[in-house]
Amino acid sequence: MSSILKVDSIQNSAGTAAMAFDSGGNISEANKEYFSVALTTAVTGLLDNTTNVVNFNSNGLVRHDTKSNWDSTNNAYQFDSADGVYLITYSVGLMSPTITTEVMVDGGVSMMFSTDDFSSFVNAPQFGAGARVTDSGSQLLGSVSFGASVIYKNTNANTKLQMRVYGNTSGSTTYEVAENANELTGGTFTGASNSDCTHFSVVRIA
Repeated sequence: MSSILKVDSIQNSAGTAAMAFDSGGNISEANKEYFSVALTTAVTGLLDNTTNVVNFNSNGLVRHDTKSNWDSTNNAYQFDSADGVYLITYSVGLMSPTITTEVMVDGGVSMMFSTDDFSSFVNAPQFGAGARVTDSGSQLLGSVSFGASVIYKNTNANTKLQMRVYGNTSGSTTYEVAENANELTGGTFTGASNSDCTHFSVVRIA
């Protein structure tokens, strides 16, 4: 025997709203946590052969932050739950200043976790990727990009997430973090000047 429960909203015993249902069957959660930040201009002049924090605060835009947990000083997002499960998605594009004449040798990205504003790091998975862009035949590239999605179980209060990058070029003393896909091709990717390539997002899923 089946039955139908007809309600417009669900609250806890104290009256705090948890979920609402509209006439189209859509569900909204009053306390949903999600965050997204992306570059809006390229980060230039990063010293070659060094690791740098991606400066979203100066060169980017926070597009979603339902818990207001963005730390602009450290360019980091603080998880709202000390024991939540999160889906983290990230992407980054690295390039030499002039990709038609200078080349990338190495590149990498790491999503770093800390509970003390990055004086030290949480003993937990630190997600990232890296590449040796050149090969023995000197087949060289001017840019490289990385991206992935991972599930992370937070176990510490005050944990923050930060994106760091590493670049090593040949022919330049600096490297850059691209804002859009068109920059990674030297302007040859028609119509891609608004295609974000450096960003990260956080969504609590449990």
